[in-house]
Amino acid sequence: MNALWSIPAVLGLSVVLTACTSPTETKENLLSSSGFRAVPPKTPAQLAIFKSLPPHKLAKTTYKGEPAWAYADPTVCGCVYIGNQDAYSVYVKKAAQAKALDASEAANAHAAMISMDDFGGPL
Repeated sequence: MNALWSIPAVLGLSVVLTACTSPTETKENLLSSSGFRAVPPKTPAQLAIFKSLPPHKLAKTTYKGEPAWAYADPTVCGCVYIGNQDAYSVYVKKAAQAKALDASEAANAHAAMISMDDFGGPL
């Protein structure tokens, strides 16, 4: 393969591999790294609460009079990610950074592919 085509091939492959990561898994990683803790429901009362939460969505609640956030994940871990306001603030910041990075990587890959069109296709 010509060296000129290696760069777009690698960029294209990295975009495809990034797209293969489940959005749920990515969100779980962000939650964990932001200070949320995964808690599996162990009692019938906890299981009832778990089932009442909207799946794969952050829900605001209170715990001992303080704001708290819960994220029910019935598909990957079968648990609830629980975090306080500080963890939520960190999560929002990290999620925005990840979204901006994804958009930047996609734009760079697209620009590399477009610039290779100037060479008239495969050599």
